Amino acid sequence: MNAAPTTTPPAPFAQRYPRLAEMVGIDLRTLALFRTVLGLVLLWCVLSCFRDLGAFWTDHGVMPRVWMIESDSRWRWSLYLMNGQTWFVAMLLIVQAGFAAMLALGWRTRIATIASFVLWASLINRDPMVLIGGDLLLCCLLFWAMFLPLGARYSVDAALSTNPPPQDHLHVSWASLGLLLQAMSVYFFSAILKSGHEWWPDFTAVYYALMLDRHALPLGQWLLNFPHLMTALSAFVFFLELFGPILIFTPYFLRPVRLVIMLALMTMHLGFLLCLQIGHFPFVSFASLTAFAGGWLWDAAARRRDARDAGKPPRLYYDRDCAFCLKACLLLRQLLIVPELQIAPAQDTPRAKTLLEANYSWVLIDSDEQAHLKWAAFAALVRHSAVLFWLAPLLRLGALNKPGTLVYDWVGRHRGGFGVVSAALLPMRETRFEVSRFWYRVAGVFTALVFVWNLHTIHVLPSASYHAMTPMFRVLRIDQLWNMFAPYPLKDDGWWVLPGRLGDGSEVDLLHPQRGAPEYRKPKNYALEQENIRWLTYRGRLWEKRYAANRRWYGNYLCAQWNDGRKKDDPKRLDSLQMIYMLERTPPPGTPTHVEQVVVWRQNCAAPNGR
Repeated sequence: MNAAPTTTPPAPFAQRYPRLAEMVGIDLRTLALFRTVLGLVLLWCVLSCFRDLGAFWTDHGVMPRVWMIESDSRWRWSLYLMNGQTWFVAMLLIVQAGFAAMLALGWRTRIATIASFVLWASLINRDPMVLIGGDLLLCCLLFWAMFLPLGARYSVDAALSTNPPPQDHLHVSWASLGLLLQAMSVYFFSAILKSGHEWWPDFTAVYYALMLDRHALPLGQWLLNFPHLMTALSAFVFFLELFGPILIFTPYFLRPVRLVIMLALMTMHLGFLLCLQIGHFPFVSFASLTAFAGGWLWDAAARRRDARDAGKPPRLYYDRDCAFCLKACLLLRQLLIVPELQIAPAQDTPRAKTLLEANYSWVLIDSDEQAHLKWAAFAALVRHSAVLFWLAPLLRLGALNKPGTLVYDWVGRHRGGFGVVSAALLPMRETRFEVSRFWYRVAGVFTALVFVWNLHTIHVLPSASYHAMTPMFRVLRIDQLWNMFAPYPLKDDGWWVLPGRLGDGSEVDLLHPQRGAPEYRKPKNYALEQENIRWLTYRGRLWEKRYAANRRWYGNYLCAQWNDGRKKDDPKRLDSLQMIYMLERTPPPGTPTHVEQVVVWRQNCAAPNGR
């Protein structure tokens, strides 16, 4: 009887199609960088919400939940709508900040990513009037992050996993393709929507953008003195956004082309950051662009490190009787990005054992066979980091050595307590780094759907499928529209003056109470005078007709804020207010501007409906 024929399993996708795999795949080390930057940006965005907790996120602010009911909120859901009290919103924000920190560290990465996506979608659904493009892009990036093995490298999960993470650095899946396409959709579809002659062929768009006082920063205003530079920058932005996303997926000269396009886009965002007040959008974009850092960059850094260390990796020795000490070493190897670090019990090496017992310290043997103890060992370990090596000279400063050593000794004296805490919070456990095939297939479906959705935004597909997709996309909050400065930058600009009349008949400037009477002249730099990007966006939208109904809520908020704690017979109590918009239309280059005064709202604080 003949033996049953054996079948050879198919070779991995990356082996069969190496060029295609490099085009659509993402290195796991790059995913770790993406995870860290994304988590830190998210943490910053969440913590910044505490600055305007009462104004924007509670029922006591400019957008109470009843306003959400009256507005177009179909298919929008939000955990922040469960309760409008300050304590509840603050509690949710603290929880959200905790998950963002977990995401950055790669601790319980899958749970942290899903929770961060749900909570961020809830937050931006709570207050649509203060949203910017960075908010929506952040939500889209978190959506794709749920399908990716973000914790497979340089994470708490990788450090404490009892099973090894994936060995191959290159991750190829529908989710990796979806993330890369998502990042480039922002630019390509934005370029298609930039259909105004200001972008092509006039190339005056940057001039109009920097003439917007609500966004222009001092550097941007100074650049207006160079008209030829404005023309060149307009062409640079338009053609980079149009052709960059196509070239970045080229099968030819992929590595150098992708690196050049990635750096060019980052340079463009750096210019936005320095010249325009657009909030956290550039930082979210930096996070998305890190996904294009090829694995060859990591390999090149490793080769340089090996050459520097002469092929002798550093060795870190710990006390075998201290379970917490082993976890600390494993975490440092991952989080400091020193993958070549060898970790072993000091008791197994005579030299390390002697030093440990004499100094009650871990021991780092460097590549030059020098031994380092306590804080000096940590500073020497940072020198071997692929990313944080530049911090080593700072950590070796004498001013930091003594306090660093004191901290090390304090931890050493309380390592029993740290062991109990780490056993509960950081147990060694089996970790599943990748999602199942089912969820990768789901990511494939959404890769196609998101691309189709973006095609709808440039009006090349029939509207029937758009309406069918809308409920799902609005619920998931990935209903994207990349129309920044499209079809051309706004030409209706201006600034607000909010005069209020007090009980004694005097007037006060409600935006700048310290100035006394209202001032109507143009601010020197309107963008910098606003509290932050949320207020800048909110007040900018108050001028728009579609948000006119919210003016009474802002008026109610101003009355309540001014009169809080004042008795009814107080002469300094606010009786009424006006909202005056100083409309300034941006003229073509070389033409003088014209300003007109528009009274858009009057409100009596005793009759909050206004008119």
